[in-house]
Amino acid sequence: MSRSWRFTYPTIAVVIVLFVLFFGFRGRSNRLVVGVIGPLTGNASGYGIAHKNGIRLAVDQINAVGGINGRKIEAIFLDDANDKILSAEAGRDLLYKHNAIAIIGAITSDNTMNLQRLCERARVPLLTAVSTNPFITRVNFSFSFRCLADDTVQAQELARYTSRTLNLHRVAILHDMNKYGSAGARTYRQMATGFGQEIVLNEGFDNGTTNFRSQLEKVRASNPDGLLIWGLYRESALALRQAREMGINVPAFGGDGMALPDFLAIAGPAAENTVLTFPFDPVRGGERAKKFLDEYRKAFSMEADSFAAHGYDAMMLLARAITTSNATGPGIRDALSRIGPYEGIVGKGGLDETGNETRPVQLARVQAGNFVPMIEGDRR
Repeated sequence: MSRSWRFTYPTIAVVIVLFVLFFGFRGRSNRLVVGVIGPLTGNASGYGIAHKNGIRLAVDQINAVGGINGRKIEAIFLDDANDKILSAEAGRDLLYKHNAIAIIGAITSDNTMNLQRLCERARVPLLTAVSTNPFITRVNFSFSFRCLADDTVQAQELARYTSRTLNLHRVAILHDMNKYGSAGARTYRQMATGFGQEIVLNEGFDNGTTNFRSQLEKVRASNPDGLLIWGLYRESALALRQAREMGINVPAFGGDGMALPDFLAIAGPAAENTVLTFPFDPVRGGERAKKFLDEYRKAFSMEADSFAAHGYDAMMLLARAITTSNATGPGIRDALSRIGPYEGIVGKGGLDETGNETRPVQLARVQAGNFVPMIEGDRR
C-alpha cells in the first residue's frame, strides 16, 4: 500500500463514521417516540379507539407548535385486542424495536400489569389513563403511573352512595373474572361491609360471555335489593339487559367500565337509572374541557368520552414531564414523580408519591339514554 493510501484510507473511514453518526443520530434526535397500547379491535375496542383518538389529538396539538424543545413526538399505536400475550409482545416491540421513551397503556388492568413488568426492567415509564386495579401503583414499581381514580376510590364512593342515599342493605355482585372485574368486586365488598351492607352473592363471569341466565338465576334467588355489575361495557350491558328481561328490577350500579356510549347502545332502556362512576364531567374541566370537546368533535366527527379525555390528559402530562427532563426513561420517570397537582381537561388532579391519581370520583346516572353527572347533593 502506498504512503498516500495509508493516510487517505483512515481519513475516509473517519469521515464515513462521522457522517453516519451525525445524520443517523440527527434523524433519531428529531423525534420523541411514545408508544401507545390498547385494544383497537375486538370486544374492548370502544375503549381503545377513544383512548387513541384523545392521544392523537394531543400529539397533533403539541407538534403543531413545534413539538417539545424542538423535537416532534412520534406516537406509535399498537393493537393488543385486549389480549395479555399480544399486549406484552407490543410492549417489547415498543421498548426494544422502536426505542420508545415512554408508554401509555394499556386499557384493561391484566394487560397493564403485564406491561409494567416490562417497563420496569427497561427503565421506561408507563402511564395508564384507564386501568384501575389498585395494585398497579402499589407494588413498588417505580416506573408506573396512573391518571385515573383507582378501584379503591371508585368502590368507596359507590358503596357510600348505595348505602347512605339508596339505603340498600342486600347487594348481589356480578363481575368479570379478569383483574379489573375481580378487583372492583372485591374492593366494593370490603367498602360496602364497612357501611353495613350485606353482600348476598358474589358471582363471576368470563370475559366474552353473552348469556348470563345461569348467573342471573342465582341473583334472583339471593333476593337482593341492589345489583352491582363490575365489568367491561359489552358484558355489563348484556348482563343488565338480561336481568331486566328476567324481572330483576332492583337498582343497578357499576364502575367506570360502563362509562362508554356503547354501553348505552347495547343496554338500551334497561340502562335507565343505572348509577356508575363517571371519570369525565366536562364541567370540572371548565374552558379547557369545552375547547377539547369542540376540537375532538371537529377532528373525529364524534363526541369525546372519558377514555378519550383521559388519553388526552395522559399525553399532556407526559409531554410536561418530557419538557422538564432529559427525555430519557429515568429522566421522564423523575419528572412525572415531581408533577404533583395539575389541571387537566378532566379537572384538577394530582399524582401522589406512588404515582397514583388523587382526583375524587364523580358519579353519574343514566337518564333518557344519557350519562348525567350527579351533583354533590345527589350523592349523600
